[in-house]
Amino acid sequence: MPPSKKDLKDSRIISGEGPPKKKTLAQKIPLGGWLFIFVFPLVLSEFMFYVVGKWMSMILFGIAWIGFWLALMVRSDWAIFKNRHKED
Repeated sequence: MPPSKKDLKDSRIISGEGPPKKKTLAQKIPLGGWLFIFVFPLVLSEFMFYVVGKWMSMILFGIAWIGFWLALMVRSDWAIFKNRHKED
């Protein structure tokens, strides 16, 4: 009879192994995707502000956008860049 789930769980705890780690959403998206998510809305907004001549909005939005992403990265403990090992 195969071992039960409880037996497997107990053997992992005893051997010091934890539960198998799953990839988070931050790890599933490639770095190029994160770069696109960051840069595309920034460039599009800057272009729209440029077309209508809102120079101050161009400057303030760029600062706010970079500050938002910086705060997001600090709060998540830079999760986008962590554990990016190639699969063997």
